[in-house]
Amino acid sequence: MPRFLLLVSIALLMSLPARAGIDVRVKGLGPDERDNAYAKLSILEFAKRTDADKGHYDQADVERLFRQGEREIQEALRPYGWYNATVTMKLSGSAPDWVAEYRVDAGPLTAISTIDIELTGEGAEEAALVRYRSRTWPLKLGERIKHEDYEALKTRIVQTAYSLGLLDAKLTRRELRIDVPNNAAEVLLTLDTGRRYYFGDVTIVQDGDKLLRDAFLRRYLTFEPGEPYDPAKVLSTQFAFSDLDYFQTVDIESRKDEATDASPRIPMVISTTERAPRSYRFGLGFGTDTGPRASVGADFRRLNTLGHKLRTDLRVSQRISTVVAEYRIPVGIVPSDSVSITSQALTQDFSDVKETLYRIGTSYNRRGKRWQRRIYLEYTFDEYTIKDSPRRQSKLLVPGISIDHTEGDDPIFPRAGWYAFVDAHGGSTALLSDTNFVQGTVKLRGLLELHRSLQLRVRADQGATWVGSFDNLPPSQRFFAGGDGSVRGYSFQSLGPRDANGRVIGGRYLTTASTELDWFFLREYGIAAFVDAGGADDTPLVALSLGAGLGVRYRAPFGAFALDLAHPFDADQSPVRLHLGVQVGL
Repeated sequence: MPRFLLLVSIALLMSLPARAGIDVRVKGLGPDERDNAYAKLSILEFAKRTDADKGHYDQADVERLFRQGEREIQEALRPYGWYNATVTMKLSGSAPDWVAEYRVDAGPLTAISTIDIELTGEGAEEAALVRYRSRTWPLKLGERIKHEDYEALKTRIVQTAYSLGLLDAKLTRRELRIDVPNNAAEVLLTLDTGRRYYFGDVTIVQDGDKLLRDAFLRRYLTFEPGEPYDPAKVLSTQFAFSDLDYFQTVDIESRKDEATDASPRIPMVISTTERAPRSYRFGLGFGTDTGPRASVGADFRRLNTLGHKLRTDLRVSQRISTVVAEYRIPVGIVPSDSVSITSQALTQDFSDVKETLYRIGTSYNRRGKRWQRRIYLEYTFDEYTIKDSPRRQSKLLVPGISIDHTEGDDPIFPRAGWYAFVDAHGGSTALLSDTNFVQGTVKLRGLLELHRSLQLRVRADQGATWVGSFDNLPPSQRFFAGGDGSVRGYSFQSLGPRDANGRVIGGRYLTTASTELDWFFLREYGIAAFVDAGGADDTPLVALSLGAGLGVRYRAPFGAFALDLAHPFDADQSPVRLHLGVQVGL
């Protein structure tokens, strides 16, 4: 019976009438030129329209449009620098089915033989940089002329003039001459520069109750009165004021109409509206590493007229609790540059270690073109026990430096990017520390978009410590592995060297790595497969523990909620361990 139904289905399909239409084929071109040719062909548009209207093809119309295709393809190639193309055409079939085939030989390219840019007007002398910067422009002598690059060149010339303060500049000659027989192109442009404008006096208007000192805000101007007017500097100043985090809005008005022939200076007015001087944060959650947790924090954006800030955070959980206060003083001319004074109290109970730590420190924070740098000095007092051992104390005065950089297209849900962090610090018995030590840490994160819904996550951490007396080094300066952000399948901080009684005491060296594949089959929902490896040890060649598993992901507004089931490969562990957490950014 099933075979009979299959034969009947095939017979019915064969009895259906074949779909009529015009099959248009263009061969011999690159992808861009071919796409433009298809877009220009009237016969293809005619076929689509007739199919949609379920109409009939007229023989005369098909043949006329087919012949017209030669000229249309040639016109489609000219913007790409092909002015002597030849087209071989073939129309086969009959009503209602045709195959229209065009074989194209683009011919010799049309090369640029002349680029002539003339400068006239009052600012012609100052605009000499226009010619100098032409070395980076899209058109080069001897290369194929492309209309898109020609249009880009015109735009770039005017933009360059604006950046030199020539706000009245305009192109009075715009000629692209094509010598078709000789396959040559001439680019002829004349820029009338007009007069040059300069930045004038700057007025800063603040709308709000908590006003900042005018001199303090002027540190973040990226232009000065008397400099040639540059729209890019106006925009960078607006960004700088916004990045200060004091203002809800920042508007900059260039009053060009107030400039005169005698004084071509443009007065600048910066108007701001303040953000709320205080903000608060609250949170509840649960993590495998921490257990139930709650947090509360407050930001005081403007403590005085010099823009000093205060940030406080209290986080309480089953295993780790901490309170932090940071007083930040802006310095320099970059919004993120500052000097911080920080105090912290922390208690944690994980694996075989219980610890209470108090820290006070100061740091200088500076952002370069790519890397954020932090130079710091911290004093810590540490009390800890390692599973029923006597309580110990540690005092450390720790100078250090760290650098980091994040590259990504979204701070919460990036599709691709990377993150790097490097830190080096140490202490000495000659400078108020209980032991001599130097420690270095490197953290790397990477995210690669394999497909629109498929991502590859990788991470690696490496740490090393050189220490005189390891027994005097507190747990906060030792390396442990295991947990959500380390080796899944093992409990938090459970991997590391053990003492004679089997207690995990931490190690001098750390190595962890992970590879994870995330597939978001729906916009908010996804699944993950991962392999983790890592451990802490007293030798540089760290003994690694392995974990692997599967997980689910849900994209919430604050980050991706992650639920993982991980299998550890060490025989003394439970077969499966559940991990809960939130992924934010990289």
